[in-house]
Amino acid sequence: MFTAIEAAFAGTGWPLIAAAYCAVGIIVSRPRGSFGARFMGIMGWPIELAQKLAGHGPLPYLFLLPNLLVFGIYTFAPFFINIGFSATEGQSILFSERDWAGTANWARLFSDIHPDTAGRNLEVAKFYRSVMDTAVFVVFQVPIMVFFALLTALVLNRKIVGRGFWRSVFFYPVMLSPVVVGFLWTLILKRQGVLSLTLIEWGWIDEPIQWLTDPAWTMFWSVFVYTWAHLGFYMLILLAGLQAIPKDLYEAAQMDGTSDWRMLWRITLPLLMPTLLVVTVLSLIKAFQAFEELYAMQVGWISIVSYIFETSGLRGQPTAHGLGIAATASLAIAVFLALLSLGQIALSGRRNWQ
Repeated sequence: MFTAIEAAFAGTGWPLIAAAYCAVGIIVSRPRGSFGARFMGIMGWPIELAQKLAGHGPLPYLFLLPNLLVFGIYTFAPFFINIGFSATEGQSILFSERDWAGTANWARLFSDIHPDTAGRNLEVAKFYRSVMDTAVFVVFQVPIMVFFALLTALVLNRKIVGRGFWRSVFFYPVMLSPVVVGFLWTLILKRQGVLSLTLIEWGWIDEPIQWLTDPAWTMFWSVFVYTWAHLGFYMLILLAGLQAIPKDLYEAAQMDGTSDWRMLWRITLPLLMPTLLVVTVLSLIKAFQAFEELYAMQVGWISIVSYIFETSGLRGQPTAHGLGIAATASLAIAVFLALLSLGQIALSGRRNWQ
């Protein structure tokens, strides 16, 4: 390992740079105390120097700077680049090689008449189909997710045998890669998969069923697998909310002879409502962004993210206006999700104000 490191830095003069860094650290920090304290003082001399020069006021912003850089590079910069793609056209990703399009991409995505051919715009039907399929998925998946996450959190918040083990079991799918989840369920749900062969052996069906592409089953299994994969995350949030409710309220209610159902409706759910609101909005946003598991399973419907992925040319042959149309579609969905988040903030603020 050290040989590889030495080869990587060969010819860079890194020993001299490291020695100079340590020398400056000794001069600036003047380390005292144990060996560990002295070492940390020498290594962290830029922070100490900044603190001496500027005081304690700017120091928190210095620690926030790496996070801001990450957000700027991987969140804000791509967002503004996406806006640029939506206002230009062409196959290249370089703005110098793209022509100004103005609102043409919006017309290509939402107008019934294609702005380039003056004929029927087939892209609109494809986009609306993906939006409708995603809407159906969200309408069924989000309530099911929230209901079972709440039910699981309520059960695992009680004193049951092996409570820590069951919490780990329900949270385990969250730690799996979405692609792994998709391939795992593909082995179960494909035409010659475990489920079809088992049902045939039991005599429940006569021939194998392609559960992931059959129109009668593809949405059901999409909702089931996606809920299975993400249930533990929302369960953990609700579990934290349940544990934040003061125990004194339950003890007082028990002394008054209140039933468990009444405590659930009068104490638990009202006090858990802010957490439930956060979970609902997060699950809504996540459901609209569903892609990895569905893509790996190759389900028989197309989500809005899959539409953007394919239209942009990331899979298949790029088209003349595909990247601009995909950027425009992603901006439209981003605006919708931003409105959802603002609604959640407004509702939370109103509840806190009351």
